[in-house]
Amino acid sequence: MSTLEVVVDDEARIRILHPDAHAQSCLVQHSCSTFQSKLHDFHTLVKELLEQVSEQAHKIENAKLCAVGTRNLVSAEVETRPRILRDQHNIISDKQDQLQRLTAEYESLQTVKHEQEVIIAQLTHSSLPV
Repeated sequence: MSTLEVVVDDEARIRILHPDAHAQSCLVQHSCSTFQSKLHDFHTLVKELLEQVSEQAHKIENAKLCAVGTRNLVSAEVETRPRILRDQHNIISDKQDQLQRLTAEYESLQTVKHEQEVIIAQLTHSSLPV
C-alpha cells in the first residue's frame, strides 16, 4: 500500500496528489466532461431524429391508408360500372320504346285530326246554301 505524500504545487497549494497525477486527473476530468457533452448532444440528435422518423412514419401511414381507400374505391367502381352501364342501357331502351309508342300515338292522332278536318270541310261545303 502506498503512503500519502503531501506536495506543494507551483501555486503554493498543498496537494495530496503528485502534480503529474493531478494534471492527469484534470485531463481525464476534462476529457470526461467533453465526452459527456458530446454524449448529451448525440442523445439530443438521436431524439430529434426519432421524432422526425416518427413523424414521417405517421405521414406514410396516412398516405398508405389513403391509398388503400382509393384502391377500394377503384375496385368498387370496377365492380359497379358494368351494372350502371346495364341500367343506363335499359333506361335508354325503355325511353326509345316510349318514344316509339308516343310517336305512333302522335301519328295516329295526326291522322284522326286530318280525317276530322276533311269531314268538317265536307260538312261545311255540303251544308252551305248554294
